Amino acid sequence: MQQVIYEYRYVLVVVVAAIVYALTNWSKTKKLVYAGIIRAKSLAKDMVLTSGQEQEDWVVETVYPLLPLPIKLVVSEPLFRKLVKYTYDKAKDLLDDGVINNSQGAADG
Repeated sequence: MQQVIYEYRYVLVVVVAAIVYALTNWSKTKKLVYAGIIRAKSLAKDMVLTSGQEQEDWVVETVYPLLPLPIKLVVSEPLFRKLVKYTYDKAKDLLDDGVINNSQGAADG
């Protein structure tokens, strides 16, 4: 095991550095996602985007290319899509009654 770690030490250092960088820049990523969601909602209000799925797709297609490379190494596009969906769901729940308590999900289902 020690031999394997020694042989791949540079790869491990790069991976750990990418993860640390991604975690330290997570707030910037969240700001990009929130800005994308707000812009998508604005486009929906202007009738450019007509469904919630179009809004989510627009956010993923627009924001994912803007993410820093280290974050893209950790977060794939399908995972980013799930993150955007989760963020949309939490935002809807918060706007529902001012508290994140899954009341929006209970009302939908």
